Amino acid sequence: MKNKLVPILLIALFVVPMLAAILLQSDWLDWQPEPERAHGTLLMPVVTLGGFEATDAAGKVRSERDLHGRWWLVRVIDGQCDPDCRQQLDLLHRVRLAQDRHVADIAMLLLASPSLDAELRGWIVEFGPAWMLFEGAAATDLRARFPEAADGATFIIDPEGNIMERFEPGADATGIRKDLRRLLTWTLRE
Repeated sequence: MKNKLVPILLIALFVVPMLAAILLQSDWLDWQPEPERAHGTLLMPVVTLGGFEATDAAGKVRSERDLHGRWWLVRVIDGQCDPDCRQQLDLLHRVRLAQDRHVADIAMLLLASPSLDAELRGWIVEFGPAWMLFEGAAATDLRARFPEAADGATFIIDPEGNIMERFEPGADATGIRKDLRRLLTWTLRE
């Protein structure tokens, strides 16, 4: 009985995949894979951040030239940062680290109004030089350039200074990671 089963299994091993391919390509079965969608809102047309000069939390005068050449994950905060806010900032930092070989091409920007307490500012500084922090009036002025910049919203800025995508407050960090990965993978750098 085993001798008869082996040839039947070998034939099935080759015939079943061919039948599946024929069915998927035929008009008999109308199946299409779900296209990947953006997890945030792609801004169409993109919004240019434009020229600015503002003093960051470290006291250094920054301009739009400081943002060129890197991708930026931007987070907007109103008021004090509670434990949930801190967790979201940590997740956003991990989204950056998850970009593997592109991690050097990504920086973080935090717009906090009003100013943050010294303990929280120190906590953010511990993340490293990838973070740029604007507080108070400087953050408010920059925030006005972002469309629908609600408390907790996250944005992606491209290396040319264009605001590409907006994520609602409370957006899943996995969706932000996937969209950032797709943007990094499918854009050409000269």
